Amino acid sequence: MENKERLIEGVDLDGNKVEVLLRQPTAKDYRDSQIEYNKAFTAALKSKAPLRQKLVSYMRDNEVWDDEKQEQHDLLVAEISSYEDKLKGGGIKLSEAKEIALLLREKREDFRELLSEKNALDQNSAEGQADNARFSELIRLCMLDPKSKKPCFMDQKAYDSQAEQPWVVKAASELAGMIYGLDPDYDKNLEENKFLKEFNFVNEELDFINEEGHTVDSEGRLINEEGRYIAYRTEKAKEEKDESKVYFVNRDGEEVICKTNEKGDEEWVKISLAERKPFLDDSGKPIGKASEKPAKAAKKTKRSTKKTEETA
Repeated sequence: MENKERLIEGVDLDGNKVEVLLRQPTAKDYRDSQIEYNKAFTAALKSKAPLRQKLVSYMRDNEVWDDEKQEQHDLLVAEISSYEDKLKGGGIKLSEAKEIALLLREKREDFRELLSEKNALDQNSAEGQADNARFSELIRLCMLDPKSKKPCFMDQKAYDSQAEQPWVVKAASELAGMIYGLDPDYDKNLEENKFLKEFNFVNEELDFINEEGHTVDSEGRLINEEGRYIAYRTEKAKEEKDESKVYFVNRDGEEVICKTNEKGDEEWVKISLAERKPFLDDSGKPIGKASEKPAKAAKKTKRSTKKTEETA
């Protein structure tokens, strides 16, 4: 029998550890959450929120979605399906299959971006607002204090005030999986990621890796956990993954350092340009800044003018 309770560990905005107990919603929880749905739906209609069935017309009237975007949508769906079939079928060079997997990742991201504005509008429809209210109430009812087994939040106002806490976000995501049967390994089970993992192009976190197991970008350049380009001082350090011998580089492999500019902003510059050397005169001696000379000349002119006036 499936466990109807699950202990979740998370952190708050200050990094403090927080534990919360999640339980499967009961029939009463669903009835109570439906009340919140009805209230939110009525309020949304009063505020003139569009119904879902009228959303397409609304988007077209406001030029959010048009024939061109629909064609782009249909083309991406067809391309994604075609690339998935090629990876499933095999029979092509591994290098070609890798290119297809990378392209499939890009196409899927384009598809998500295309739908993002449309999905955002759906959230603002009357039904979308009501759905959110119902789910929020389910979260509130099923997110319990591990010791007292009582809801962490006594009402929606209390929940809303803490909704952005990392531990609340994590618990809400876990509960969504429990309620709707969402696959926690959805990304890992995408055809392109299964292929990349099978042939060791990515690790368990789906980050690209090279043959030595170093984390790299899609073009094979070494990167750290923050995604910044790096290099090792020696081949031995690289082989041993000695982080004390790591330095930062740009996309071309040139060493860079972080420097604060005149405006107080940090910027990454090539180490060879970290400090500008003085320019030289014709005899090879360093010269000062050009801005210093006019200032001295101006002072002489002022004194000369004053002397002329006294003489007059």
